[in-house]
Amino acid sequence: MRAFRVPGTTPERFVEQVESEIQARDFGNIAAVGINGERLIVTFSWMGTSSLEYSLHVDGDGFVARLERRRMSPFHAPFRAGFDERFGKVLNSVGAVLI
Repeated sequence: MRAFRVPGTTPERFVEQVESEIQARDFGNIAAVGINGERLIVTFSWMGTSSLEYSLHVDGDGFVARLERRRMSPFHAPFRAGFDERFGKVLNSVGAVLI
């Protein structure tokens, strides 16, 4: 996901919702989402660590997250499409819109 918009919430509340969804889908032991300054960090840890770093921008009553950096573990490269698909489903479930 290169970018997504989340209407009607703050990045902090969004992280809480995503973390809850990750736990509900039993990804909690391998995936995490957090905020570091003006960045949203998504981490995937299993046989190595991969991360997505998004810059955060206020957008009306919500925000937009734009991918700034992707660090991919060599072990994760073959699973990238599956990870993107699952993360996209989590984003959709909490009201994010891919842009």
